[in-house]
Amino acid sequence: MLHTHLAGRRTSRLGLGCGRLVGGAETRASRALVEAALALGIRHFDVAPSYGLGLAENVLGEALAGVGDATVVTKAGIGRPANAGAKALLIGFVRPLLAATPGLKARLARRAGGAARGQFAPGQVEASLADSLSRLKRETVDALLLHQPSPADLTPDLAATMERIVADGRARAVGTGTNDAAEALVPFGTVSQMRVDVAQPAPTSVGDLILHGALRRYPAPERLSPPQVEAMRALGRDPADPAAWPGLMLTLALANAPGSILLISARTPARLREAVAAVDWTLADAADSAALAQLRRLAVGSESAGAS
Repeated sequence: MLHTHLAGRRTSRLGLGCGRLVGGAETRASRALVEAALALGIRHFDVAPSYGLGLAENVLGEALAGVGDATVVTKAGIGRPANAGAKALLIGFVRPLLAATPGLKARLARRAGGAARGQFAPGQVEASLADSLSRLKRETVDALLLHQPSPADLTPDLAATMERIVADGRARAVGTGTNDAAEALVPFGTVSQMRVDVAQPAPTSVGDLILHGALRRYPAPERLSPPQVEAMRALGRDPADPAAWPGLMLTLALANAPGSILLISARTPARLREAVAAVDWTLADAADSAALAQLRRLAVGSESAGAS
């Protein structure tokens, strides 16, 4: 596992995106996912009040109790869904149906959200952080990100509030996050979170960089372009093997943005272990320039065919 720094603290280059941590009847399974991440050497965890039907912070706080070297980022601006406990209980009750119906759990989670957006008034941010720290069982987080703000949200009062949060130690750093690529980011603070774009050079002037979505788009084997087929063979991978591509995308995302943190998520510990095992850490560290050049050819001409 490669390492980097966030807000001055050493952490892992792979981080766990905690959107799938759900409480209630799912608490044990969700904690097992965090424990699997820790066993793999992952020490960075990304969460938000809206994640996991509003209970991801609770699960993460319990699972990280006594883990002193973990870095944690949470957010403010998108509220916690109402009736989180009841919704988590419902998810647990219909779990057999969800397991038999791929994608249904994610669709239900999205529809059940109901979280208010645009909650960037200073008092709202203060209240959100206080609630997050309580649920996370922490006195400070490594970064507090404004969750998908617009330029108009970044008022002088909000900036002063964020500065005060850092000054009094409740967050080591502040910044912004977007679900989209770099062009959608509203710059603020010293930490930036955005969707990775392996076809473009990584931003170099955004401070600490956190990326996500490396497995959101990748081609099916039959849609590989000739340069991609050639590159995969040069890297010793079988272009016909669907399992080969995700590992290469994670590797490319890491290599394309040295020093960044790359978030991954998984539904089960087994899937998480498979994803981490698929990373070529030598290439991710950009140690082999010739192989890295082949790796970068994979980003050219790809078509959408998959999702993490």
